[in-house]
Amino acid sequence: MQLLNKYLAVLFMLALVLWGCYSKSNIEVSEFPISDAVEQSALFDKLVRLTKVIPLPNQNDSLAFLILPVHASCPFCRKKTIDKIVKNISSMDDHHFVIISANGGRRTILGYFSEQNYGLPESKSLQLDSTNEAYSYKLYSDKPTMYYSYQKKVYKKVEAVPHTVRKDLAHFFR
Repeated sequence: MQLLNKYLAVLFMLALVLWGCYSKSNIEVSEFPISDAVEQSALFDKLVRLTKVIPLPNQNDSLAFLILPVHASCPFCRKKTIDKIVKNISSMDDHHFVIISANGGRRTILGYFSEQNYGLPESKSLQLDSTNEAYSYKLYSDKPTMYYSYQKKVYKKVEAVPHTVRKDLAHFFR
């Protein structure tokens, strides 16, 4: 009987270990390094065309871009992203850019901010993409997306998902 209890205990421990390994492997990854030099340059060129405000001397610096597709993002990620934008836009430096992308004009974008009792913030770091150009450049799919660049090359893409959005936004706005 004691031998059976030992086998059951070992079997139970093995099941716990296997379950732990399985559950960790299902965690969605939100960060994607970009190693292809052609892709790095192409992404940077698209981001510069989209923002239209990055002076040539600053393009070699470390830059960060956040694209919020208000129509395509899930409500949770959109809400958290809008909260962070409103709270941090006034303290952002000139190396961080927020692009709000939509299939409508300023009024459509303002509607999403009004749902959360906010006005649309004003900043030179905030760009409104009312023609959804970011989508035509394939810079996002269906979630808030961040890009990090250095010396005119994008080296990392972050796609915020519900379980990583807080961490991803905290990193962007620090």
